Amino acid sequence: MWAGRVDEGYVFGGLSAGCVETLKGVPMLLESADVRVRERLLPETCTDGDDEEHWRRHAVPELERLFASRAQLVRRDLAGLRKLGKSDTQLLLIPNQHVNAWLAALNAARLALYVLNDLKASHLEADGFAAATAKQQEAILRIHVLAEVQSVLLGDYEIESGGPMESLDPDRIDLDGDLDDLDDVTRPDPE
Repeated sequence: MWAGRVDEGYVFGGLSAGCVETLKGVPMLLESADVRVRERLLPETCTDGDDEEHWRRHAVPELERLFASRAQLVRRDLAGLRKLGKSDTQLLLIPNQHVNAWLAALNAARLALYVLNDLKASHLEADGFAAATAKQQEAILRIHVLAEVQSVLLGDYEIESGGPMESLDPDRIDLDGDLDDLDDVTRPDPE
């Protein structure tokens, strides 16, 4: 996977089938009815029972609408995935005006993956990956893919704009720099 900037937003290319599957799972994780996910995304916030009931009655429905609208927006952007040149990988544009929604959606999806796979903080440490089950290892790798996308959107990497999206020629992009591939489940770099 690689990332770049265009005038319209952020471009992610070289997306393997595993990366695409992970990204397409984001809306489903936001919409999950699983009790563990709901409790993680909408935790108890007040110690006083009346305050908690008030918060649940007034704030939770609005938060649920926000999660639903983010899921819809992410799903719509994912519908624009396109094949990258002559390779088997794909390209995704996240428009500038959708960045905040994507950041919130990616964060919520990471939290959902964490609880759905019974992960502990120790699993995310350098030695924790080896101690995890195969299912947990897959979840950890997916969490790392989502975290990398978040890092790009947060500006953790200096990326200058390459101009308008239409100037991007997918047939001329060097694909040798593939960073992540969920199709090969390997131990992530401990850095």
